[in-house]
Amino acid sequence: MRKRVITYLPYSDGHPGMEIAWAADCREAFNQGVRLAQTWLDNARSGWLWAVMIAERDLLPCAIERRAFEVGFLSRIHQRMCSHHHCGEQAETYTAGDCFGHRKTLTLAGASRLT
Repeated sequence: MRKRVITYLPYSDGHPGMEIAWAADCREAFNQGVRLAQTWLDNARSGWLWAVMIAERDLLPCAIERRAFEVGFLSRIHQRMCSHHHCGEQAETYTAGDCFGHRKTLTLAGASRLT
């Protein structure tokens, strides 16, 4: 059985955090995505969201790191959007991956108010 590496999205904007298990160590790429999203949110949304994400994501060397970056970035944006639209709690567990062919399955497990 392969060891999973866990990344943590902290609680933010009144929306719960979560932990995500990866097949490889993607913590730095994930955290970089979260930080970039937060910077975009804090700076009056300077520039197009998609352009900011793609420009930074494409600097990463491998597909799983680019995926981790995207998940971190979009998860932080999701938290902010849900704080403004009063979204409900997210589901406890998310799974994605088998549909990606050669890519590893990612299991996204809900976490309660990580700080």
